[in-house]
Amino acid sequence: MSGKRLENWRSEIRIPAGAFIHMKNLKLLLSVFLIAFLLNLLWENLHSLLYLWNILPLKNDVYFYVYKILKASVIDAFLIVFIFLLNSLYRKNFNWVKEVKRGDYLLFLFLGLIFAVIIEIKAKILNLWSYSESMPLVFGIGLTPLIQLAVTGAITLKIVNALKN
Repeated sequence: MSGKRLENWRSEIRIPAGAFIHMKNLKLLLSVFLIAFLLNLLWENLHSLLYLWNILPLKNDVYFYVYKILKASVIDAFLIVFIFLLNSLYRKNFNWVKEVKRGDYLLFLFLGLIFAVIIEIKAKILNLWSYSESMPLVFGIGLTPLIQLAVTGAITLKIVNALKN
């Protein structure tokens, strides 16, 4: 391709300019994902002691444990990225993370709680795990999984904000 054609490649293939997510926004989303993943990995490991790993469908097996913890952490990180994207749509850009407002934190807390309630009710119905006697319960739902997405989401937002400033 010649230099002139190379400059106009988007118009030649008729891709609208707004169709691309800028590289800086992809880096921001990757940062949100990685921070959320690491926070949730830590949380999952710490509160795993509050589950009964010797009662099916859980297994007291290190490979099963690592798989379950990693899978849960990845899902939690994607949910936090999803909340971040929803807030970005509402705020109509990604730059809001430089000036985080109280409403941004409230959205992360509210949606984190909503997602957690849905996940925990589904898990209870499908018998995906059992809590140990040490797990504090709120209306039959474990307290630590109930607040996990809200807390790790808000902390992720705080860290990303600090990194952007």
